[in-house]
Amino acid sequence: MRTHIRYNRGAFTLIELLVVVAIISMLIAMLLPSLSRARRQAKSVVCQSNLRTLGQGITSFAAGHNDRLPGPLHPAMYRDQGIEALTNPTNGLPPMDYDRAKFQQTRFLTYVLRQEFTDSDEMANSMSDEVSRCPVADEVNPDDNFVKYYERKGRPAYPTSYVVNTIGGVSDDPQGTPVGGLRTTSPKLYFGWAYYDENANHLPPTKLSKIGRPAEEWAVADAWYRPRVNASMGELQQEGPYQFDWTGESLPNFAPHFSGMVYDFVDSDERRATSTRIREGEEDGETNTAFFDGHAAPVRSKTYWAGGWDILYGFPGTVNPAMVSPPEDSPLGRVIWSGVWK
Repeated sequence: MRTHIRYNRGAFTLIELLVVVAIISMLIAMLLPSLSRARRQAKSVVCQSNLRTLGQGITSFAAGHNDRLPGPLHPAMYRDQGIEALTNPTNGLPPMDYDRAKFQQTRFLTYVLRQEFTDSDEMANSMSDEVSRCPVADEVNPDDNFVKYYERKGRPAYPTSYVVNTIGGVSDDPQGTPVGGLRTTSPKLYFGWAYYDENANHLPPTKLSKIGRPAEEWAVADAWYRPRVNASMGELQQEGPYQFDWTGESLPNFAPHFSGMVYDFVDSDERRATSTRIREGEEDGETNTAFFDGHAAPVRSKTYWAGGWDILYGFPGTVNPAMVSPPEDSPLGRVIWSGVWK
């Protein structure tokens, strides 16, 4: 009589399990970079959508206010704009008094656009707060960095994701020639300027129709700042959309989207050395940007060439597109209009 031996094939052998585990590990290793890129892309899309909302809000505001741009504005838009957040911050930054907080609030672009957003005046957990915060900037430059900057430099810089293009020259020259070492806009001060002094002259915003090429000139962009080291012309130092070094150091020194870098303020010397490395290696990512015609798009950093010289590398913004010819007394104007971004 033949004996039949039955094998239980319901279980895997150890070798089979190891092979399956190895295959799954390989698949995970292959998929993780794609998932990470998709996650970064999704956050960048949110940021770009916010900027598109701001750009369209600007054009809508001008259409309803006799072609006048919103303003006067502060160049930075804080991530948290409510009175409670400004007068009683929980992140370690110094509080503002109520009157200063109210004044500061009225200079934020999102506050001026609140009717376009059908938003409330309270500014607490509102759409204005949401559209002012870029999730990529939250990762690249978290709120804790601003506290660290304040502790080390003694200057308060509040968490900021975006900057508006309103920090150009303040001279009476309609061509917008350089003032105070800053690249300028033409006409000057697109969104105006307001001083925290009731006796000071507040400079009004300009008209949208005065901007020469609104589809090419930027209105709002990711906030980052990098001064060019050892530049012979101070007006060409700023290589990012933010142009003031007083709080600029609290911002990344590179375009934040898809750069693969995270900003961490250590000290000015190390920042300067890192800025040089980024410039020489052209390691920037992209700058999400809203333009004066209402559209938004990512912009790559570029090199500006004039007369065979590498004049500037960075954000290709504010090149005075309304200027028809360089002012006779402005060598910078001749440089700008004889060069090209590449």
